[in-house]
Amino acid sequence: MTPTTAEAVPVEATPHRRIPRLNGLMMAQEMLLRGLATDARIVTGVEGSDICQWRIGTRVGIAVTHPDYADHVLHKAAAKYHKSIEYELLRAALGLSIFTDEDESWRRHRMMLNPTMSKRNVRGMVDLMIDPIAGFVDELDDGSARIELEMVEAMTELTLDIVGASLFGHEMGELARKLKRAVTDALRTAEVGARLMMIADPPVWLARLCAGVVRHTPLPLVPPPLDKPSWALKVIDKTMWETIHERRAHPTDSPDLLNLLLAASDEEGGLSLKRVRDEATTFMLAGHETTANALAWMWYLLALNTDARDRMLEEVDTVLQGRRPTVDDIPKLPWTTACFEEGMRLMTPVWVIPRKCVEEDVIDGHRIPKGATVYIPVDKIHHDERFWPDPEVFDPSRFMPGASKGRHRSAFLTFGGGRRVCIGTSFALMEGTLITAMMSQDFVYDLVPGHPVEPEATLTLRPRNGVKMIARRRTSAAAAVAPTEEVAV
Repeated sequence: MTPTTAEAVPVEATPHRRIPRLNGLMMAQEMLLRGLATDARIVTGVEGSDICQWRIGTRVGIAVTHPDYADHVLHKAAAKYHKSIEYELLRAALGLSIFTDEDESWRRHRMMLNPTMSKRNVRGMVDLMIDPIAGFVDELDDGSARIELEMVEAMTELTLDIVGASLFGHEMGELARKLKRAVTDALRTAEVGARLMMIADPPVWLARLCAGVVRHTPLPLVPPPLDKPSWALKVIDKTMWETIHERRAHPTDSPDLLNLLLAASDEEGGLSLKRVRDEATTFMLAGHETTANALAWMWYLLALNTDARDRMLEEVDTVLQGRRPTVDDIPKLPWTTACFEEGMRLMTPVWVIPRKCVEEDVIDGHRIPKGATVYIPVDKIHHDERFWPDPEVFDPSRFMPGASKGRHRSAFLTFGGGRRVCIGTSFALMEGTLITAMMSQDFVYDLVPGHPVEPEATLTLRPRNGVKMIARRRTSAAAAVAPTEEVAV
């Protein structure tokens, strides 16, 4: 019987229960023709079951959609599950970082880097974040009462600027924007490759060999269509190395992440310069994409839920009173932060977590064979009424202080879970709160009527056609909110 409560399920229960199966051929066709989608069979699974299985060639896929099962994979039996083959493409783009590393190397570097992203250090980056946000708002304000903008593109540029400033310091914030094309090309190529790897199951050595060819072969020798990702990786690599060498030659006292990485150490020594490069690249590429999509979805949802938006505007006005925020203001903006978190629950940027089983396991009596890829469709868990009452309703009160008491720890997996929970969680929440508050001081954002907004699930969940919005100047602190035409999600 499928569990219906949040209580832990003992691993020893009735071994080798049958796992419902999906048609592998239909799964392959769906992935090739449609790509990933939130209504794909990998997510919808088998009605009445929280686990299902399929086979495509030699690859066995298993989807688990109950927090107990996700908890087992991410917490209790985490040593038996490594990052799946899809991450090899990200490793080619990002290098060997705590995002793509495994086993003892991962443990050592994660322990070394935990202090760099502590709340104390992230609080020290607030001033580095605020300047790009203020610059964005100033650039947006052309003096007119209504300004049209495409929110996904706008948030992508803004988060790149913030990541650049937080990584390299005030004087280097523009560097990330210069790398925009290369960053975008690298991520989009990884998405196409991940889509193919959902079907194929190449050995790790082959995936790394192919990625190495793309990354290291001289550009004139790389044939289309591999020349585009090859160019992107080379531009990113060259720029990151130049920046690191420049910082080593001319040290600064900036509280940025690059200085923290260069200073990180343990009893065995500090990070190698190669590892500094890889960690910094990961922070830049992976650190802006998810936040940008989360913000775009949040603005969309706030435009459809004006009561929640009005409360957020009132909180921002009361706390900030028209001035720039400080680090001490952030705890005073709980509803603003909750709007950002509820947006990530309802439209989850990292919508699926894949893991490869490296040692045979049992989940609630179901045998998980060694080599199988276990998928955790986070989006489905976030929309399950067993764990989220009225799950389709945008309700930021779910994330107000104290509201999570009694909630299953694996019912909310926006930042992952277990020992590999995202190291940048505090940074992302602070960034999202600051952006939301500062962008709301002078403007309120409405949807352009008739523009279709629909989710596209690739490596992240993003709006397929963007989110076209109108920034409407607020006439007073308690500005009335005009009705917005609703667009179906």
